[in-house]
Amino acid sequence: MQYRRVIFSYLPVNKGNYRVLAFFFLIFVTAGLVILPVSADEQDKDNLDSGPDVAILDATVKMDISSFEEIPLGTIPDERLVVTITVKNTGNREAPGYKLRSFLVRVGREDEIGTQLGGEITDVRLGAGETRTYSKTSTLPTHLKKGQYRVMVILDTSNYFIEPDTDNNRLLSQNTISPGSFSGAEGSIPVYSPVEITEPGYYTLKRDIDGGNAVNIFKIKSSGVTFDGGGNTIRGLSSGFTTGVYVDGGAAVRDVVIKNLVLENMDAGVWLYKSSNGKVENCVFRNTVNMGLRLDQSHQNEISGNTFEHNSMGLGVFESKDNIIYNNLFKNEHNAVANDNLKNQWNTDLKSGTNIIGGSMIGGNAWFDESGEAGFSVMTQDYTNDGISDSPYSINQNNIDLHPLTISTVKSALVPTLQPQETPDEVMNESLVPEEELKWKESSAPVNITKQPEPQPTENMTEPSPEIPVDDQGTDQDITPTQEETTLSPYADIGVKKISGPESVCAGYEFNLTAIIENSGGYDADRFQVRYYLTEDKKVSPDDTLLGERTMKDLLSGSEKEIRESFMIPELIGLKNYYIAVIVNTDNSVFEDKKVNNTGYSSERMAIRKC
Repeated sequence: MQYRRVIFSYLPVNKGNYRVLAFFFLIFVTAGLVILPVSADEQDKDNLDSGPDVAILDATVKMDISSFEEIPLGTIPDERLVVTITVKNTGNREAPGYKLRSFLVRVGREDEIGTQLGGEITDVRLGAGETRTYSKTSTLPTHLKKGQYRVMVILDTSNYFIEPDTDNNRLLSQNTISPGSFSGAEGSIPVYSPVEITEPGYYTLKRDIDGGNAVNIFKIKSSGVTFDGGGNTIRGLSSGFTTGVYVDGGAAVRDVVIKNLVLENMDAGVWLYKSSNGKVENCVFRNTVNMGLRLDQSHQNEISGNTFEHNSMGLGVFESKDNIIYNNLFKNEHNAVANDNLKNQWNTDLKSGTNIIGGSMIGGNAWFDESGEAGFSVMTQDYTNDGISDSPYSINQNNIDLHPLTISTVKSALVPTLQPQETPDEVMNESLVPEEELKWKESSAPVNITKQPEPQPTENMTEPSPEIPVDDQGTDQDITPTQEETTLSPYADIGVKKISGPESVCAGYEFNLTAIIENSGGYDADRFQVRYYLTEDKKVSPDDTLLGERTMKDLLSGSEKEIRESFMIPELIGLKNYYIAVIVNTDNSVFEDKKVNNTGYSSERMAIRKC
């Protein structure tokens, strides 16, 4: 051995020196410095155990065209794949370098290496314990057969170092992709960007859309259109008029279907105007500023399987009738409103099937508060335990859900009265909940009930005194019974309080007017239109003179605003005396349960003269 040759090179070999050698050997053994030869195999194993070891932790693949900007209707873009790979050095030394390759393999044939996706990924100097993630975009090969594919990722370190464990150098993605999915089903028209649809057909949205504050992100102007969201999301920004999908009937359209869509953050999610015999199904309306779904002059539509959550208003039905609205989930500040003079159906006949809140019966809708933890469907009674409320849910006299869904078990009826609780037999024998109770349940605001004060005994109390109480000033006081406290309507109530203008004005000249507009309801009026007229009598008709129209914003609940406007008197107007008329909320953009005070008139007429 080498150490032995070193020692002997300094000591002459003779009999006396063996004692010296023995003495040195004893010292080496005592100090633990005996050097023993190590075989080459043992040395290689030690180097591997203490070296780098790069492993593939995760691999995912998805089809993505988000990098494309606007894509015209009917255009099919190249399909792109995004492969994401995560690796980690599980060894205790730095890895000098490695290569990553990705391949498409057919599901069911994962043992075969398929088509390579693009070039390889090469990287160097991965520290011990360090993790890195790579994202690689490739165009999907056009020769692939239809079907499902996974991505196989292979790690190669052969040009850099020898790994102790190569079992972690190959990984299949758990998720799959299907070539041709961006082109849509056969016969459908793929949609990639905001567009106006003017021809019938089956349209499929193929990606999420951020529409900003566009007035109508998508607009449908044709009958016979199916707009399938494919589970994608349309997002917008509130501007007062931003709508996700606007169906513009104009002279009326029919058979428009909107489904499988998520709509968020705009003013109105879907707005149907003069649209009949259509459907809105399996959509999610979330965080809309005005309302999730709005029907205007739209009849005989089916609204089902939708979720309305965290909207100012879930569903608004205006001047619309004979719509069927069932199996929807409502969780909003205000769930639904409808004109009380037109009838709509808010449930189907009861039938077996899984409903939108997981129950076993399909009938009406689920009515919750915005938290989803309270509201009618939580508090109502269900003595039959079939998931259907024993009491109807009333929006108004022509819009009643006869079979509302519930998650409650047997509970006492919620009645706003201080009467003793009814027994189950008494409740079962009631044929219908009183109208007052239905109105109370429909309102999201509680009814405050004031109990009559009981007389307190006094020291000299013998019999009631007939005297009338006298106040501090000695005047008689009227005795009035204590009244129940009332709350504001849960809706806005916009009215014209006062209008004033000049006594006279010259034809062809400008004049100024002042009006006070108030909101006596319990809901803020965010934005609405105001029209100004001149009328000879206190009744506005098409023959009266329209001075103009303005937009009013932010009229808060319980507040009023004074507005000042200037208008030009037409030169050819008749030289007569006119009332100034103001009509608010002419565009119906704010829901009100009553509109009797929407029109106001000046107290005095204004004379129009020639100057």
